[in-house]
Amino acid sequence: MTIERDFAFFTRSCYRKIMAARLTLNAKRLMLSAITVFSLTLITLHLSLITVLAGSGLISSIGGATFIQGATQFWVTSSRPTFSGITTAGAAVTGTVGNQSVSATADASSNWSWTPAADLTGDNTVSITSGSQSASFTLTIGQLPESIATSGAGGLAPAGSILPTVAILVFGISLTTFGLVGLKRRF
Repeated sequence: MTIERDFAFFTRSCYRKIMAARLTLNAKRLMLSAITVFSLTLITLHLSLITVLAGSGLISSIGGATFIQGATQFWVTSSRPTFSGITTAGAAVTGTVGNQSVSATADASSNWSWTPAADLTGDNTVSITSGSQSASFTLTIGQLPESIATSGAGGLAPAGSILPTVAILVFGISLTTFGLVGLKRRF
């Protein structure tokens, strides 16, 4: 009986260790899967914010090209590009572009625009402010350097287009949903 009892004890002990190891492995898999789903969600949110911020701010476009908020340098070929953007309705928009003063007022729809009185050339320091919003960057008049990747005008969404944002959000929600369903089925 002693041998049988020892064998039964040994078997139960091994079974407990195997089950503990399985639980640990499953917990690690669950954590890795949760981190993956969370990371994909954060990446999707980041892409959505970038898309939302493009062309929707104090400066939306310059010379017809969508301005990316936070850019430190921007290129246009027109020597008198029209600046346009969005701020509080009726708010004053002030600043400088090169050596020219910017002065505009937002209309009832919160839109404003300004075109330089004289031609711009080369690099121009831009500083525009309206209320608590501000934008500062260098505007270069000339061709975009070949070392910078470009997209044809047909490849970019127009300023204010919601389609890219919706597409990225739907993709992110799908990834998150399928990830969570996978987690539930796996464990």
